Amino acid sequence: MEHSGAIIQIFASPTWGGGEQFVYDLTRRLQADGRRVVLVSRPSRVIRERVATLGIPCRTMPLKGVVDLWSALLLALLLLRCRPAVVHVHHFKDAFTAAYASLLCRLFGVRPRIVLTRHLVRRGKRGWLYRWLYGRIDRIVFVSELARREFLAGAPRVDAARLCVIHNSVPEVEAPSLTDAAPDLRARFGIPEQVPLVLFTGRLVAGKGCEVLLKACARLGSRPFALFLAGCGSPAYEELLRNAARESGIGERTHFLGFVPQVRRLLEQADCCAFPSVWPESFGLTVIEAMQAGRALVTTDNGAQSEFVDDGLTGLLVPPGDDEALARALARLLDDSALRLRMGRAARAAFEQSLGYERFYARYLTIYA
Repeated sequence: MEHSGAIIQIFASPTWGGGEQFVYDLTRRLQADGRRVVLVSRPSRVIRERVATLGIPCRTMPLKGVVDLWSALLLALLLLRCRPAVVHVHHFKDAFTAAYASLLCRLFGVRPRIVLTRHLVRRGKRGWLYRWLYGRIDRIVFVSELARREFLAGAPRVDAARLCVIHNSVPEVEAPSLTDAAPDLRARFGIPEQVPLVLFTGRLVAGKGCEVLLKACARLGSRPFALFLAGCGSPAYEELLRNAARESGIGERTHFLGFVPQVRRLLEQADCCAFPSVWPESFGLTVIEAMQAGRALVTTDNGAQSEFVDDGLTGLLVPPGDDEALARALARLLDDSALRLRMGRAARAAFEQSLGYERFYARYLTIYA
């Protein structure tokens, strides 16, 4: 089914993370719905390579922030060619570029709807320039109530009617192809069936609590487990983690997988998942990926996780940075296979009820309209 009016999606970062996956998944769903999508990003090899599977080009612009008038002019020319219904931005400073471009295009009768998804937990800024911008963004979508509350804590002068919350989601996993199938962890590393697999997925950075996870696993003593970390970080930080695992006595039980194209295939093999972020997550996509896969999980209570993880029912919540509490939660899951299965089923049911992708998509179509 064809729909009139393109939708321009502007990537937030030249690197690949949860926000970029958000845009990729949403673009695929819009395409499946017969909607034309135009992609824009900063110059980025990784974005260019990963969006190639979508079959549409990704236009590049400097996108250097508030005073980047050159990008505003380039975007204005793109608006005049595409005459989009919506410009969807995912970084606050790119909203300035969209607003400037829209202002230029009004002279030619082109006025797309500007939608900003706020992926971070940041206070809203004040001042005349931001007040001007707030008046030109049609809707600001926060990925969690936490993100919305923190934004309003800065007392920005913005019309509250333009603000809303839409929890993130992830689409259902398609049948694997030869290019995205994940390794069979037990076969590759020779791990017996009776040994539970603990999985961490995400960037290997200090804020994700990787060091806390290693300390917690070292507290598990003689309990059988194998820990897998799927993700990349700087070479120096990865080496720090490897050394920490060896020095704490769990080096032989800890496996670094690097970047895995289809981490959701790994989730299907895990017995439980751990996401011990020490910084406040605006919304953890890795957490709901585990819920979607029906896996028991442990995560921290310092971000938006408590908005969609029911402690003790669909997952276990622990304080950030507390390796003792994390170890107790992991031990509880490792010692009780029935609890893991029960919690995984409850997590999957909660995902289907309130976090499913079609529900998420329908809400964004309403915002676009």
